Amino acid sequence: MLTTLFKNGGSQAMRIPAAFRFEGDTVDVEWDETLKALIVRPSQSERMNSFFSWVEAQPEFKLPEVLPLNSDGRLDVAAFMDMGEEAA
Repeated sequence: MLTTLFKNGGSQAMRIPAAFRFEGDTVDVEWDETLKALIVRPSQSERMNSFFSWVEAQPEFKLPEVLPLNSDGRLDVAAFMDMGEEAA
């Protein structure tokens, strides 16, 4: 895809087509010597936003008052998974 370059103050800038628009106000830019290419990606602070939005959208989870334990006192994961909705 061909795009245009222009000057913005003392810096060079490029137009990014709408299909590749980034969320947020910043991006990380890095030169990859192996690829001989400029890598542009969402800034680290922006990368986790979709994950945190997903976490916030999950239903509330409450641990049961009594957890199933093995004879050695560790959580019996299989029994815990079988508890399903009964635990809530």
